[in-house]
Amino acid sequence: MQSQFEPLICTKRIDETADTTTFEFKKLDDGLFEYKAGQFLTFEVDVAGEVEYRAYSLSSTPSKPESVAVTIKRVAGGKVSNYLLDHLQAGIALPVMAPAGEFTIENNQVTPDILLMSAGSGITPCMSMARWLLDTEQKVNIHFIYSARSETDIIMFSELESLNQQHNNFQLSFILEETDNCEFIAGRLDVINFTQLVSDVAGKTIFTCGPTAYMQVVESLAESRGFDMDLFHKESFVPEVVEEPEQSDNGVKYQVVAPQYGKSFTINAGKTLLDALEEAGVPIIGACRSGVCGSCKCKVTGNVESSSSATLSAEQIQQGYVLSCSSKVTSDAVVEL
Repeated sequence: MQSQFEPLICTKRIDETADTTTFEFKKLDDGLFEYKAGQFLTFEVDVAGEVEYRAYSLSSTPSKPESVAVTIKRVAGGKVSNYLLDHLQAGIALPVMAPAGEFTIENNQVTPDILLMSAGSGITPCMSMARWLLDTEQKVNIHFIYSARSETDIIMFSELESLNQQHNNFQLSFILEETDNCEFIAGRLDVINFTQLVSDVAGKTIFTCGPTAYMQVVESLAESRGFDMDLFHKESFVPEVVEEPEQSDNGVKYQVVAPQYGKSFTINAGKTLLDALEEAGVPIIGACRSGVCGSCKCKVTGNVESSSSATLSAEQIQQGYVLSCSSKVTSDAVVEL
């Protein structure tokens, strides 16, 4: 089976804040990258002998295809993120999957007036979009609204200020929890400062990325203003919680065969296919585990219920491909990677 990963070499690391770093990469053969602003990369990282997979949004722009960059923030308990911040240096290569993701200008309904709203490391896909839109001189007006704890926590502060000075169609606003600078809005995003910043929501498009609680606030504020939610787009690598009535599998089990690896095992009804494949020792990749990145794609012959088909084409779905992290078999099945 051909590997989904290609080694990319880190060429530079830029410390953006005390806890956030941008890592730039290039291909070993100096080839060019093809991707859309807002997409992400999935990395394979060996942490203390254990292989881990993580998806990080690209902060670079497709208009400069010689290299790509991701910007990573240190987080409490962040096994992979913190490891990369502590150990990844220029000259080190990492296996990386091709860019993927639907959080892009091209894949969504968009108007010429765009609000890019982010918090913390959620700035990365919004920065990628802003850079691409401005570099390619798209006929849009951008209002970039960024929330952080303090001025020292603003990621890519200098570049944002530069974009604000250089482009008449780029407006920049900061909302900081801790500030006495009158140039910034003090506090957290709420109905008052959202109304202050966006007096009229008609005809605007929102792209938002950040902590789940932050995006929930943005979505709630948009809805309360009568925003056209067809123009509301959010990115998250955290699965949304869907409340379902408690149900027992009633002891129902199905037989699953993975002939490529000589594996045959039973799976309890209600268990995700990804969990079962991993437990059986099938070398499947589960990166985001939330139906977003597409790394756990597999072909299933049998009956399946899926809650996400993100990154799968109509042709792949017709051929029987599913995202195993978001799928449960409802019959005996054969699985191919």
